Amino acid sequence: PLRDVCSKAAKLKVKKFMYTPTEGEFVQATATLDEAIHLLVMGNHQSLLVTEGEDIVGVLRVSDVFAEVFHIMKSCEI
Repeated sequence: PLRDVCSKAAKLKVKKFMYTPTEGEFVQATATLDEAIHLLVMGNHQSLLVTEGEDIVGVLRVSDVFAEVFHIMKSCEI
């Protein structure tokens, strides 16, 4: 029954389902866009954790990179 599913789900911890990033899934906040793109492509990642020292300060997604490249290309004169 649905009640049993809810009570079981209430006891589950996120740690059981979380993904632990590997070393190649981090990029420094000071890195260039070229470096980040290289990490995304070569590692076949959809996102990178952005760090400053030991702190995670953000997430860089492939969609963020695409949007920036799109705007750069759009502003170029042909």
